[in-house]
Amino acid sequence: MTKIDDEVRVVDQDIDQIIEQKPHIKTLLDAFRPVILEKTRLLMEMAGSKRSITVDEIRYQGGISLIQQGNLFFPDDPWREMALAVSGAIQAGFPLFAGDIASLTEQIASGGVDAYDYFRSPEDADEKKIKEWAEQIPMAPDALGFFISIMAGIVLTKRAREVAETIAPLSWNKGYCPVCGSFPMLAVTKQNGQKWLQCSQCSHEWTFPRLKCPYCEHENPKETNFVYVDSEKDEKAFTCDKCEKYLITVNRPAELRNIDPSVTAIGLSHLDLLLQDKGFSPMAMCVWNTWSSL
Repeated sequence: MTKIDDEVRVVDQDIDQIIEQKPHIKTLLDAFRPVILEKTRLLMEMAGSKRSITVDEIRYQGGISLIQQGNLFFPDDPWREMALAVSGAIQAGFPLFAGDIASLTEQIASGGVDAYDYFRSPEDADEKKIKEWAEQIPMAPDALGFFISIMAGIVLTKRAREVAETIAPLSWNKGYCPVCGSFPMLAVTKQNGQKWLQCSQCSHEWTFPRLKCPYCEHENPKETNFVYVDSEKDEKAFTCDKCEKYLITVNRPAELRNIDPSVTAIGLSHLDLLLQDKGFSPMAMCVWNTWSSL
């Protein structure tokens, strides 16, 4: 068994363990399992190559994320291999998307679609652009949007790992990601109460003040709170009354091994339901916390 196989197996076991602890999450985690495992495999396969990313330290420390400084998607990334692998994983986990993704897969395999075309511009693929692309394939815009988001997450996670050592000593005090500019999907409280935000797109993590809202940067103990479920004190949600956003938060002692942040976040989706029922919305819109997308 290769090192890649070992890593994929560990993530697969993590998913099984969470399902054993929280059987009500099984359907959701089983749907995302093929996508998460394929992402793990692809990132491991690409780990041998490392691109040098230029960082303007002055702009960075002024709150300008790396993706605002320059496009982080490059033509020599393995787009075709990634696209075919991701499309297969989506078909396996999301039967409702299977027909649309099959059409996309056929176009990619025949050379009719180059997945890199969706990432040539540093601008986000908005709803209008995705609809236009979907009509050309043809396929449903929701399915294409899901595919693009997974592809973007893989490449940006690769970029975040490549640049992690370079930006580690630099100051960053924003609630959005210093690499890709996305808001966090998860906060992890580690030893000494230090709070680390985990990006919803590239999985990069960075420290942030515990009682400050990452979304609106408001810091007022009277307008921020932590919501718990029953006796699970290690699993809660930070809420901000000013912007009406929430952030799933977990405690992770130093001795515990890090788990894929997507697996952790999906495993806490019952908190998403609770907080959205209270009128709050997530700081980062992910497929698993925007139920209409599934």
